Amino acid sequence: MRRMTIVGWRGDFVSALADIIIERTGADMRRTLVIFPHQRPRRHLVEHLAADPALPKPMFLPEALSVNEWIPQLRQELDPRPLRTVNLLDRAGLLYEVVAGLRREGSGLLAELPVERERFFPWGARLAELLEELFRHGRTPANLQHLSGDVQPMAAALLEHLSLIHERYDAALAERDWTTPGRDARWVAAHADEAAALMRDRQIFIAGFYALTGTEDAIFRAAWESGAAEVVLHTDPALATGGHPHWTCSEHVRWIERWGATPEPHDTAPDDAPEPDISFVEGFDLHSQLKALEETLAVSEPRNTAVVIPDTSCLMPVLHHLPIKDVNISMGYPLTHSSLHRLVEIVLRLQETSQGPGRYYWREVIALIRHPYLKMLEPAGTAPLRGLLREFEKSIRGGGKFLDPTAWEPAADAWPEDADAAFREIQLSCLRGVIAACCTRFETVRTLAELGDALAGIASELVPENGEGPWHRFPIDAECLFRLVKSSIPALTDCAISRDIYPRPVLFSVLRQLLDRERVPFEAEPLTGLQVLGMLESRLLRFNTVHILDATDDKLPGATGYDPLLPDPLRRELDLPDSRHRSLVSAHNFHRLIAGARRVRIYYQCGADGAGPLGGKSIRSRFVEELLWEEEKRRGELLRSGTPPLESVTLPVRGLPTAVHAIEKTPAVQDALERRLAGKSVSSSMLDCYLRCPVRFFNQYLTPLRPVDEVSEDGDPAELGTLVHDVLRTFLTSHVGRPTDLSALPATELMNLFSERLRDTAFFAQMPWDMRTALERTGRERLRRFLQGQGMTTILRLEETYEAQMRIDERPVLLKGIFDRIDERDGEPIILDYKTGGMGVPAHGLWGDDELWNDVEDWEPGGESPLARLAERLPSIQLPLYSHLYAESVGTMPRNAGWVELRDTGAEKFLFSDKADDDLRERAISEQTPAAVRFLLRHMLHGERFEARPGRHCDWCPYGFACPRG
Repeated sequence: MRRMTIVGWRGDFVSALADIIIERTGADMRRTLVIFPHQRPRRHLVEHLAADPALPKPMFLPEALSVNEWIPQLRQELDPRPLRTVNLLDRAGLLYEVVAGLRREGSGLLAELPVERERFFPWGARLAELLEELFRHGRTPANLQHLSGDVQPMAAALLEHLSLIHERYDAALAERDWTTPGRDARWVAAHADEAAALMRDRQIFIAGFYALTGTEDAIFRAAWESGAAEVVLHTDPALATGGHPHWTCSEHVRWIERWGATPEPHDTAPDDAPEPDISFVEGFDLHSQLKALEETLAVSEPRNTAVVIPDTSCLMPVLHHLPIKDVNISMGYPLTHSSLHRLVEIVLRLQETSQGPGRYYWREVIALIRHPYLKMLEPAGTAPLRGLLREFEKSIRGGGKFLDPTAWEPAADAWPEDADAAFREIQLSCLRGVIAACCTRFETVRTLAELGDALAGIASELVPENGEGPWHRFPIDAECLFRLVKSSIPALTDCAISRDIYPRPVLFSVLRQLLDRERVPFEAEPLTGLQVLGMLESRLLRFNTVHILDATDDKLPGATGYDPLLPDPLRRELDLPDSRHRSLVSAHNFHRLIAGARRVRIYYQCGADGAGPLGGKSIRSRFVEELLWEEEKRRGELLRSGTPPLESVTLPVRGLPTAVHAIEKTPAVQDALERRLAGKSVSSSMLDCYLRCPVRFFNQYLTPLRPVDEVSEDGDPAELGTLVHDVLRTFLTSHVGRPTDLSALPATELMNLFSERLRDTAFFAQMPWDMRTALERTGRERLRRFLQGQGMTTILRLEETYEAQMRIDERPVLLKGIFDRIDERDGEPIILDYKTGGMGVPAHGLWGDDELWNDVEDWEPGGESPLARLAERLPSIQLPLYSHLYAESVGTMPRNAGWVELRDTGAEKFLFSDKADDDLRERAISEQTPAAVRFLLRHMLHGERFEARPGRHCDWCPYGFACPRG
């Protein structure tokens, strides 16, 4: 019986493998070949041999290959025919031809389904990956029948013909002299004896494998049985000593039994190394884990330390929290998580939301020019482009819903004062080049090759011709851009279907799926110091200290993504590995990594909610539960959070802050306020603004701040209100001065006038069709209801202005109001104000609340302010102020004042109820209202600061961006 060498998983596999190679071959390693599961251990082996003082220098190092590099080499040596290894796009295109041919033959479920290129590609990509996996395992699939209702219709149709699809696909590849990595592996496995004979003059070491594919098993076994190869396993040493191996080594047990091998330990000396010191850190979320990791690394030696990240999407926050920035990253980072992918997605959305060439949706254009890659562009000899982009955004926000970004010409004041003609030309040329690359070049793409060329145009704009620029400061972004240029773009331009014409949605769908599969590899140097790895990249490597982050069950072993073509329960029907097998592989990698370390800290979260509407709290990995259970059995008691080795991340909990957010009133602010009151009249809108929130008053009236400009695609409430006021004034002007039954007037005339004026507005033209239709119909109906609810009245004035003087601490202040309408009813004046929005209806019993009014009249600077109480009871001072202005100007007390609620039924809501007597009404208008106005103005002038008053109004405050509440 032949042997398999066992390296105990508590030892350094690379070091042991180097000793075995030297023991078998001596110092002459020129005929030695080492096959690894992946590329990473090769670097460590070379470094170990180079640092060995016992080996003569110079010397020939052994050749080390990953299995995915070695098998294609074997294929080329055994079969010298020039074969083209095709990518996923070629395979999906070939499968479309195969499936379309089967459909034309009219057999089974395929005859009932449309097989169109634009809809088939997602299925073709999954089918190609399934057939590739079958090639790797050396399986010839059977048809899976009667799956209608269990899987999607297309999946059922494809699986029903899987055997024939596999056969014709294989034949089509052979006919074109095409191949795939899986097909190479299957071919070499079918010629395993010939491959073994080819390797007899070499010393081969099959090192560190765990679970083999079917083709790997056949190729390795033939080489091993011929004596050309030796198998070295990194596993539980109990396999060689006759003990009970760890349950995760079951694949090694089956491997040894299947081959009839004799396991022999590499080192027969007893293993006296101490058990790894394992501690557990329980955090509420990822950020609390990173805080604990940062604190630990800040006081520890980074040498021979690994930070292992099961979820690659956590790479960026991990790098941000590491106290040591010079680290070695070794993992595949998803391109979809990069800023580059976000830029590509914006470019695609620009085309998908456009209304034709030169008509791009304004929000997407702003998203483009706000992207950091464009903002950091710095044309040679000038400044960064972000200043010009800022002016471009201002122009966009003040324009229409769709625009031509190539037609923008910056105004003279958009440039810096010292910008000469050359500066302007260089900057504008750079901007136009970027816009053309991101917009214009994508307007006419019809093929995958043209799409790839358009993407290459973006890359050329981002990287200057001289190769300089800020990319050296952003290595991860640079790696992503390199991957796009060297992998994704060639996949589009060099495939067999690259010149076929497809609809634009198909092209964009293909590109998105291609980018979803891209992983950006990081193979940085040096190999010493702090290492940041994925779980797969840690295979066969050993570290003294290991930090495993986010060890939750959805990451370790990880949830298997749903495959709509071949769901997990059907994989066994094709004799393919299922989720249980993948979980076993993940468990072996986890326990092997821990076994070789001296100190292990495992971080996980227990408080954050899982994804999805039914997602519960994250739970620690089943592998972590196993380790905790073993520790509890050893101690004979349950471990409690907060006691070693089960630590808990605790953050200081403080009470809610009670400080009021405010803006201090500096002398400059006080001066601006006094100039504002002295130079302009005071309106009810200004007083209401202060009453609602003094901070908003400060931002709106005392600073140059203005609300952010937005294109009015959802309508403009302020403009709509102005329009409605104008329509009603025009409609009612001819009836001023005479008694009229307004409900008898022609409602159609009013509604048509509204429609005519509405259609002429700019904001209405920018709204979507459905919103325009809804607004017009709703507005017409509201005006009809308003007119229907009106009765006999005499309109005295429309859009009339009234003023009155008031002295505030010997300072004259002019009060002013524009009344929408004044009617005469039963011989007394009624003030009306149209409202298309909300109304500040006073609280019940306001005018009889003597305690409040006494506090309002008696307030002095420095004393307790009744402002908040007044604002709660009197949300708006408009109608009381209008009543007071009318009484002061005309000398007659109005009977009442009311709002006309145009946003609903057009009903009138009055300031005073029918039960209010003349004394209460007269006191409110002539005494309490002036007292409230005087208090507000004195509070403005003498208050120490402008305090924010939080409330529901904060949700739609246009100055929220400048609020100290954040």
